[in-house]
Amino acid sequence: MGRLQDKVAIITGAGSGIGQATSLRFAAEGAKIAVADLNPASAAQTVAMITEKGGTAIAITADVGVEAQIKAMIDDTIAAFGRIDILYNNALNLRHTQSQAENDFFAFDTAVFEDIVRVNVLGGVHASKFAIPHMIKQGGGSIIFTSSTSAMGGDVAQYSYGASKAMVNWYVKTIATSFGKKGVRCNAILPGPTLTKSMKEWINPEMEAAFLNILNSPRLGLPEDIANLALFLASDESKFVNGGLYVADGGMTAPLHFVQLQRDHFLPKE
Repeated sequence: MGRLQDKVAIITGAGSGIGQATSLRFAAEGAKIAVADLNPASAAQTVAMITEKGGTAIAITADVGVEAQIKAMIDDTIAAFGRIDILYNNALNLRHTQSQAENDFFAFDTAVFEDIVRVNVLGGVHASKFAIPHMIKQGGGSIIFTSSTSAMGGDVAQYSYGASKAMVNWYVKTIATSFGKKGVRCNAILPGPTLTKSMKEWINPEMEAAFLNILNSPRLGLPEDIANLALFLASDESKFVNGGLYVADGGMTAPLHFVQLQRDHFLPKE
């Protein structure tokens, strides 16, 4: 028996990257997957990858920034599979990554902030709002959010993105507190540098070397690394785990801030 045998999972942003890797991982462990993505072709591709290996999945086109589409996503999953055991709120708004508003505090733009929050925060909040009644009725469920290490401290950019992920962390703990006694768990994964498709589009050798310099790991993260942690949080193995923020960043946030100074100036060169 697989670790998610006969469970039903909705995964948003499942057409690529972490969402796709998690969809494949969950399906391999016996779950039926509602593959939700803004891009219908990407969702269909993930479904094909699952069904080619004997799994069960449906594609749902959904913009998680639109509440009506989120409700339809939940309703379509119930219509197809009759239940929801796992909701993985993974969809992400990357439209403004290189915008001036995200990289210059004096260019901060309320419209950009609201656009990012609508997807990164409200998307998962609304999906949880619509999914939780079904979970309570069936005796429980697991909700997972993709947060970010950007929420853990101050930054010199990502003025809306980082704030949105800090908001996610608050909702994770609040959902866990509000519904944990009714069997609904809620946890978050905080990835560090992870080689998703979107990251590969902008990273260069210099940036990769810079990331490797601050990681306490011999490589960057892979979508499969995050999928493996999501599998634990989705499974019954984590039934006593609720309201947690789980860092998966290759040890990036582990050291004291002056460790790199010590490496550069006091320790013998390797």
